[in-house]
Amino acid sequence: MLSFAQIRQETRVMGIPLESNEAAPKGTSKEPLLPTASRRNTANHSRGTSSGRTSRSGGRLATDSIGHYLSSIGRVPLLTAAEEIELAHHVQAMKELLDIQEEDRTPKQRHRIRMGKRARDRMMAANLRLVVSVAKKYQNQGLELLDLVQEGAIGLERAVDKFDPAMGYKFSTYAYWWIRQGMTRAIDNSARTIRLPIHISEKLSKMRKITRELSHRFGRQPNRLELAHAMGIEPRDLEELISQSAPCASLDAHARGEEDRSTLGELIPDPNGDEPMEGMDRSIQKEHLGGWLSQLNEREQKILRLRFGLGGEEPLTLAEIGRQINVSRERVRQLESKAILKLRTMTNHQQAA
Repeated sequence: MLSFAQIRQETRVMGIPLESNEAAPKGTSKEPLLPTASRRNTANHSRGTSSGRTSRSGGRLATDSIGHYLSSIGRVPLLTAAEEIELAHHVQAMKELLDIQEEDRTPKQRHRIRMGKRARDRMMAANLRLVVSVAKKYQNQGLELLDLVQEGAIGLERAVDKFDPAMGYKFSTYAYWWIRQGMTRAIDNSARTIRLPIHISEKLSKMRKITRELSHRFGRQPNRLELAHAMGIEPRDLEELISQSAPCASLDAHARGEEDRSTLGELIPDPNGDEPMEGMDRSIQKEHLGGWLSQLNEREQKILRLRFGLGGEEPLTLAEIGRQINVSRERVRQLESKAILKLRTMTNHQQAA
């Protein structure tokens, strides 16, 4: 971005003053730049005359940096409607010429591109106060003021590039939407552990806005059907949207907010493991099964153990069991059915008791 001195010198042909008569004295007007860590030390330009001062804290530096930035943008005069239109025409003319290869541009075209860039810088500088004004409305929502200003400045730059003066409204009206969009998207991205797509974030913002409107109208929270109807979507789509808005929880967080409690991760069941009660039931069943099997003859016990893998081995087929005990496959099936019938009778007697 060019300095204000360069812009002032080379854009006089536009007939648009870059500074008002009430601007700061000559030599003190500087281009308003967003304060960053690399620029903080420039505030202490009179170090030789302030040797008695100690180094300031990070919070004090940030405050001074913000104040210096707000002061610098406040010295830039606002644009009139006629000035906005003229500068916007220069920007649009520049955009048309940027498609031409640089080596193919005529001197006049290069001059118009330079004028367009300076006009864009002028529109940016004159509207940074609007960015700060919007940023203050979104404070304490997850981003610092300077971060909001940075995001808003990006939106302002897009507004300058896209603004068409033929549409008939003020630039600030058009730029406000782009500035607000940049800030709200940045807040959404920083507030969630998992970033949602832009179209989902916009739908969630719309859902929250309509919910507030319906709550004010009905005097109560709207139900899902009313909210879906107001949004013009199906109830099932609303349910999916609500599920996507659910906050993320850390698995390392304590279950009840106490340091001596289990974490959420420790309370999630293992899908491959057994529930405690189910494991206890199986343990009891094994104890009973051992007693019931002992009441069968030796061959019946062996068939059931081999057939169902009761000893921890892999279950065998009827033919494999038949080869082990030297009987046919059909005979193994008959003995298995007889043994199972005996076990069923035992369990029925126990339940009746």
